[in-house]
Amino acid sequence: MITMTSRARSVVRRVTGHRSLSARSGLRIARGQSPEGPLQVEATPGPEPRDTVHERDGARLFFGPGTASRLRGRTLDAVTEKTGRVRFVLKTHR
Repeated sequence: MITMTSRARSVVRRVTGHRSLSARSGLRIARGQSPEGPLQVEATPGPEPRDTVHERDGARLFFGPGTASRLRGRTLDAVTEKTGRVRFVLKTHR
């Protein structure tokens, strides 16, 4: 399963804690158009029926079908760019 850095957990909680989302909200990570292409990431009010749910310290991730296995052995981190924009990055465990 994927792990999250403390910074990533903090960002996930902040993004999914918006008042427009439900108490079951989380960050959904799913395959895009191509199975090997970029992943789609979005805050959602809850998991879809076939999603795998991963939660740690109140930070919830929902993985679309086939995505959890693709992320096995990786760490989700959040980095701040020079512009102040925060983005998620995946790191591979060594």
